[in-house]
Formats: sequence, structure tokens, C-alpha cells
Amino acid sequence: MKNSSIVSGTLRSLLSSWAISLGFLFAIVAMSPFISKVIVPLIVLVFSYLMTGLMNARRNQPRQRCLRMAWVVRTTLMISAFLMFLLLLLHVPSLFHGRFDAPGFNPRIPYISSIVIFTTGTVISLYAMFAGQGLGACKACRRVFGAYSDNSLASALFNEESSRQLRLFFWVSLAIASTQWGYFFLFFINVNFNSPDLFFFCYMPLAVYALSIGFLASRYYSINEAYRASRSNVARVHRGSQVRYLVTNGDNILLREVADSQWDTPYIAEVATPDVSEVKARERFDAMGGPADATLRFLYDNTDSAGEHFAHFAVFVPDESKDAACRSGRWLSLYEVDNYLNSGRLAPMLANELVRIYTITMAWKTYDREGRRLYPIKHYKPIFRLRDFKEWDVDYNDTSWLQVSVENEDKPFFRARRIWRKCHDIFHR
Repeated sequence: MKNSSIVSGTLRSLLSSWAISLGFLFAIVAMSPFISKVIVPLIVLVFSYLMTGLMNARRNQPRQRCLRMAWVVRTTLMISAFLMFLLLLLHVPSLFHGRFDAPGFNPRIPYISSIVIFTTGTVISLYAMFAGQGLGACKACRRVFGAYSDNSLASALFNEESSRQLRLFFWVSLAIASTQWGYFFLFFINVNFNSPDLFFFCYMPLAVYALSIGFLASRYYSINEAYRASRSNVARVHRGSQVRYLVTNGDNILLREVADSQWDTPYIAEVATPDVSEVKARERFDAMGGPADATLRFLYDNTDSAGEHFAHFAVFVPDESKDAACRSGRWLSLYEVDNYLNSGRLAPMLANELVRIYTITMAWKTYDREGRRLYPIKHYKPIFRLRDFKEWDVDYNDTSWLQVSVENEDKPFFRARRIWRKCHDIFHR
């Protein structure tokens, strides 16, 4: 894969994510003035369900996709549907006995869909901007793809441009919502929709949507052309695989200091093929001077946003071979490694490996595959001892345990989430 194709593919992915995700929002804005307000919330819920399916489909693709805007739009849809249902209830006479019989209240037009959506979108996008990489979609992306590093141009584009898209959506939502609220209080008569009403509540937002697509398409075209014109900014692309070995002995991990005062494993190999067998990994480990009596175990593989493949192995070194395995590194206790992790002194890929191992292990030891507790004690957490790593019978390549770690019996609304997931699986098999 050439660098130019990686850049153009990343930019196309970002543009399509914006166009499709916001297309759901603006489709509701376009149809809302012409259909019953009782039906609109149901359509909004259906669209949010479709967004969930789209996010899962993209997440399951071998290549990484940025789902930040999709998460913002889906959340906006779900909250907007709830607000629309609430506004509908306020106009039911049998519930409130005409308490809301003021001239501004009209059961035929209990709310303006565009105002609800863009006001909600402003709040959600503001929250997402402050959350940054702590957003749920970003955490899920890191859990699955291990995208902790920005050492490729594709990763840099995803991080930078998705943040720009989020800011653009915030300002677009804020501008549209402010304009519509101003028109609503100053000029709108809640009897029917006339031509000016349709302009402000329907046509104007659609025009802004079209302009935003044109703006982003022009921007991404310029970025792609600028990259092609400057071959000095070339991302690192590897056609084969990088094999990483996490070398352990009891509760100790073998690390060495690398660039920028960060620590990483001293055993990293490159192979020419995308698939790495345990036999091939053993051969490369031995070629680097690894102890012959060490035991290897495959952990998981992943592909970063630039398309480079990584194979991760654990190595268990017996006590008598500790010194032979050092290879200019030194053995660090689990306590020291944890301090380095919390202070940002571990290499990004190593940090991701340790977080993934710990997360999957604790989920496997605490819950079953359905997220139900294995022990009757709520919020009970088993002990994590690295010296037991060799004996843990858990598949670290199984991402379902990552889902269990965030969706289990100790989390709020566990049963409701399970029902939602089962319903989703019925229609997305």
C-alpha cells in the first residue's frame, strides 16, 4: 500500500463519515415539516438504530475508521427523540388538563424538529469536545485497534481532522439553533408552516449541510494534493508485520529505555509476511538471542490506521535465564511498570498491550461472556498477578471480552443494554 493511497483513503473515510452521519440529521429536518409530529420521534429512533448498526459495521472492518462524528450524531438522535416524546406528552390534554393552553402551544405542532435536533447537537458536540480522547467511541477504537500512537500520517489525519469536524459541527449547530430560536421568538406563529418558516426550519439547514460537504471536500482535496506535491512527509508503511514480544519473569517485565525517555520491549522483529505463525515468531525470537528455554504464547494481532500489521506475543522466561534474556534491558517490577504507564513513560504500543492484557484478564476473571458476575459480591475485583499470566486460559484476540469490560452487571442499565444488543444482533446477523 502506497502512502498516497493511505492518505486519500483516510480523507475519503472522514468525508463519508461526515456526509453519512449528518445526513441522518438533515434527513429528519427535511421531512419533519411534512409529516406528523407523532411519527417523527419514531423515525429519529430508527435512524439512531441504523447509526448503531453502521458504527458496528465500520468497527468490524479490518481497517480503522473514525467513529467520533457517528457517536455524536447517534447520541444527538437518541436524546432528541426523548425530548420530542416529552414535548408530545406536554400537549396531551388528559395528562395536563389544558395547563399548557397558551397561544404558543399547538397540538399539531408541539415542537420544531430542527430546533430540538440542533440545540441537542450543540450540547452533545460541546461535551465531546471537552471529552477529547476520553469519548466512548475513541476508547472503543483504542481497545479494538490499539491506536495509541500517532506515528503514522493516517493516525495524525484521523485525530486532527475528526477534531476539526467536531468543532465544525458545534459551530454549525450553534449557529443554526441560535438563528432558529431567534426566529421562533420574534416571527414564528405556531399555526402552520408558511414559506419563511420552511426557509428557516428546513431549507436553510439543508443549504448549510451542502456547504459543509463542499467545504470539507475542498479541504481534503487540498490536503491530498499538498501531500502528493511534497514527498518529504512520508508515513512509515510496512508491507509485512511487526512482531512484538512482551518478555516476563514472574511479576517482572523486561524493558529498555528507547527514544524520548520512553520504555519499550527490547524484542521487536520485522517479518515480510502479514501472517505470523508461532513457529516463525519463535525463529525470530531465537535469532535475536532470546533464551532457548523461554516459552512463547500468541496474544493478539491488530492493524493500525496506516494498514501496518502487528503480532503480539508473550514470552515467559525461567529464573535461570533471566540474565541471558536482558539484551541491554532491565527487569522492572509490576509496580514500576504501572508507575511508568501512569506517567506516560511507556511507548504507546507497549501501553496498549498492557492495558489490553489487564482489561481482558480482569473481565475474564470477574464476569462470564454475557457480562454476569461470577461472584455474588457486587463490584468485586480479583487480584491481578503477573506471575499467573502463563496459566490464564483466555483468548486475548477475542474482542468480546473488551465489550464485557464496559458492559457488565456492575454497570448501570446492564439489562436494558443486553436487550438492546440482542435486538440489534437479530437484525444485523
